[in-house]
Amino acid sequence: MPRLFDHVLFVVLAAIGPLWAASFGYRRLARATPDALPRMRRTTYRATIALQLGLASAVVALWAATGRPWATLGLVPRVTWGLLGIGRGTAIVVSYIVPQRRLVLGDDAALAEVRERMRHLEPVLPRTPGEMRGFAALAITAGVCEELLYRGFMIQYLAHFTNLIAAAAIAVALFGIGHAYQGWRGIQLTGVVGAFLTAVYLLSGSLLAPMLLHALMDLHSGHLAYVALRRAAEIDAERERESWAAEPGDVDPPTAPARSSAATPDAVTPSTAAAPPAATDPPRSAEEHPA
Repeated sequence: MPRLFDHVLFVVLAAIGPLWAASFGYRRLARATPDALPRMRRTTYRATIALQLGLASAVVALWAATGRPWATLGLVPRVTWGLLGIGRGTAIVVSYIVPQRRLVLGDDAALAEVRERMRHLEPVLPRTPGEMRGFAALAITAGVCEELLYRGFMIQYLAHFTNLIAAAAIAVALFGIGHAYQGWRGIQLTGVVGAFLTAVYLLSGSLLAPMLLHALMDLHSGHLAYVALRRAAEIDAERERESWAAEPGDVDPPTAPARSSAATPDAVTPSTAAAPPAATDPPRSAEEHPA
């Protein structure tokens, strides 16, 4: 039966974690000023990695301290027909996604669609090579730790109070709620992904395949968003340069008003300079020679 620490971990995952992600993570990024956003984005990556590693380490320590079988946590590799089928299906999907990915990366219109679909997540998404490296570390951490927490620990915990299918369904729902900062659409999408990864776990009998798939999906989505945002910034910069280059042509030099010879003597050209006054001319007034 679950112990007190099991109950505490469950409450953290089901309630405290989503609140932290929405308040400390996404909301702070959404409200950050443009100058502060890059620094806060890197800080959020590091804080999320530390939190997930801490929770996953607590689960592993709990299993080690209580002598529970590692298989109940999904950490024992198993070669089953389900795993072989999942591997074959994954290979088919990857063989389709890789060529499509190449096409998207080389198509500005497709990249614009990617950016539009991920617009609600823009504060979180990487924009520089350094941020992309931080996001990659976060994606790998999430792939390992979230599967251990939501698929391994949570299903095993809930199965003490209900049957396996109901426990898996509740864990999927909580996994979606854990991404509530992405909005209702994000909850639905992560719920679907969670259901797929749960099926992979139950069919394979191990968390290794879900961990790998989870990390790869996050890396794929994050890199696509990174390229889309970088390309959008390049297009904006090109347009700005073109507008600056077009501005001098808007003024026609021949029709531009001539400068006063008295006010800017160094700028006077021979074609616009007035003839020097004759010796018999009266001296000019002080208004014509401003100090």
